[in-house]
Amino acid sequence: MIKKILLSIIFLLLLIGGGVFFYFDSIVKNAIEVVGSQVLGTAVTVSSASVSPLNGSGNIRGLRIENPQGFDSDYVIELESVSIAMNVRSIFSEVVEIESISIVQPAISYETKITSDNIRALLGNLSRGDAATAEESSAGKQIIIRRLEILDPQLNLVAAFVTAPVSLPDIEMQDIGAKGDGSSVAAAVSMVLVELSGSILKNLPNMDDLAESVEAGLQDRVEQVDEVVDDAVEKLSGRLRGILN
Repeated sequence: MIKKILLSIIFLLLLIGGGVFFYFDSIVKNAIEVVGSQVLGTAVTVSSASVSPLNGSGNIRGLRIENPQGFDSDYVIELESVSIAMNVRSIFSEVVEIESISIVQPAISYETKITSDNIRALLGNLSRGDAATAEESSAGKQIIIRRLEILDPQLNLVAAFVTAPVSLPDIEMQDIGAKGDGSSVAAAVSMVLVELSGSILKNLPNMDDLAESVEAGLQDRVEQVDEVVDDAVEKLSGRLRGILN
């Protein structure tokens, strides 16, 4: 009898464990989409998430952040692959500890206008969302990110008269939210966006140089068109001469 009870308990634990494994990835994916969309004030979507509930390591694929209202590109940031390692035991505590986040070749569409840009628009959404979240609940989850690295970021500058790729250096941040008892998700994301925005502004090319580059490119296009037209006219003249002769 006792043996049957023990076997039943083991079977039940296996079922529960299997359910945790099966639904854990879905829970992570939905959490990123829901919380991300709330704090950023724009849609955040994830293609898939695979995180081990045993050791906390995993990968998030196809994370995309839509551009804030008033900007043209579909997405402001596209992350094809994000490697993550977290302290699984901390998930059940008030402060979730993320050991590392590694992002390789994120695609960033930086749209700048006279008075603002899309990164600062996201920061504006964050400040409003963070205040609302703090008013609704002062006991929400806090996070600490021990190390975050953004490697080989791919920036595309979109301005009034030019679209051009811009080289950015790698970004590395340590102990985000480590001071005190962690930080809110919105505050942590805000720190990362501030760092990214600063890197972009430091590495933007001189607009006069960009204008010269665009002008040179347009001149090349004009010369190419002239060559095509001249070639077409020459061929047409040759055919006419052949007909007349």
